[in-house]
Amino acid sequence: MSTGSTETRSDTPPSPDLAIRCQVVTPERIVLDEWVRQVVVPLPDGEFGIAKNHDPVIARLGYGSLRLKLATLDKNYFLDGGFLQIRDNHVVILTNRAQEATGLRAEEIEKDLASARSRPASDDVSIEARLTEIDKLRTRLRMAKRTK
Repeated sequence: MSTGSTETRSDTPPSPDLAIRCQVVTPERIVLDEWVRQVVVPLPDGEFGIAKNHDPVIARLGYGSLRLKLATLDKNYFLDGGFLQIRDNHVVILTNRAQEATGLRAEEIEKDLASARSRPASDDVSIEARLTEIDKLRTRLRMAKRTK
């Protein structure tokens, strides 16, 4: 996995099963650069599955679980929105935040959730922002509890 180093990654899949190159990029770094079998991303209105030889797509991402199927294991990340590009078995995900599910801590998220729920909101904009934050935290909490 590349984490922002200058290493060069081969454009040739390591095996026929691992035919999709998936890159997850945040403003700070390259979070992931792996060959995978399948990708499932969160959209604003559901999920979107990507397999080998998928048609080209550009899409807006929602927040939620990014699921990757590798050769022998699966990886899950929390994505906080962004954009997706699919072209020639290359998936690029640009997101503000990508956090591996194994790094999510339920206790910390529960504290953040309690704080968000108790924060006052007086107008439509602040109410909507608070509800979105609560929903994101609930999604992260579900992911944290699943990976225990």
